[in-house]
Amino acid sequence: MAEQGGDLAGKRILVPESRDLDLFAGMMEQHGAETIRCPMVKILDLDDPAPAREWLDRLLTEGFDDIVLLTGEGLRRLMTVARAMDREADVVAAIGRARVFVRGPKPVKALREIGCSPFKSAPAPTTDGVIAMLSEEELDGHSVGIQLYPDNPNAPPAGSGARARRHAGGGHALPLCQ
Repeated sequence: MAEQGGDLAGKRILVPESRDLDLFAGMMEQHGAETIRCPMVKILDLDDPAPAREWLDRLLTEGFDDIVLLTGEGLRRLMTVARAMDREADVVAAIGRARVFVRGPKPVKALREIGCSPFKSAPAPTTDGVIAMLSEEELDGHSVGIQLYPDNPNAPPAGSGARARRHAGGGHALPLCQ
């Protein structure tokens, strides 16, 4: 609800944001604006969570030396599947044993929500930033679990020597949401 005064009083502002929508709208409202929330992206769970369950089973049975998280929402969706499997505590412990590389601040926030921390963050929150970060690491012989969205064209860095765990569909990573 807009306050009467403020430098945005009398203004109606459309807030087009998919994440932190309420935060951004609230900031405008604190300055007197009336906001209209307009989410631009809707994130849906997978139609078939089997690939996510398989990835989690591999994490729990074989473990990953390294995990690459590109989105915070992806980790949250992964934890939803873990809860449905009644394995949340086991998954958190397994994530805690791996070196976790993240693309940016949103996966860091999601990791903190489950009591974990990243090993390293990309210098820039982009695919190129992730590739640069991983190129500085010794990955030869490591098993790497990578979280991507379905049909993501990105793959583990070429020539890294990393052995990426594959889901049933034959891709390089875990699809968590669409």
